[in-house]
Amino acid sequence: MSGGSGRGHEQWIENPIPIACTLEPDARADRGDEWRAFVTSSVVAIEAGVDSVRLVLVDSDDALVAAASLGAREKRCCAFFDVRIEIEPEQRALRLSVPLGAEDALAAFVAAVRS
Repeated sequence: MSGGSGRGHEQWIENPIPIACTLEPDARADRGDEWRAFVTSSVVAIEAGVDSVRLVLVDSDDALVAAASLGAREKRCCAFFDVRIEIEPEQRALRLSVPLGAEDALAAFVAAVRS
């Protein structure tokens, strides 16, 4: 996947959200471990673009529940992420998108979950 997600950036222009994580350093490390474990157990493909990443899930309800839980918790500490669950007839995915100016944060996130 390349390029953007197709969604507008209007929401961030009108109401800018700080590009920052509110987790303490120890909690941030634990969350990183949790993301890597999630990717190992529940993700079959990572489709990264400039302003979004799509984590294609294994075909199980457990993976979907884990994606929703982890995505919701990530949104609480990194409010600048736009977190969505995508359900299609043939696959389910967790998509995280960022506003203009947060592309480096997304790239670091993608690199961390791939490691």
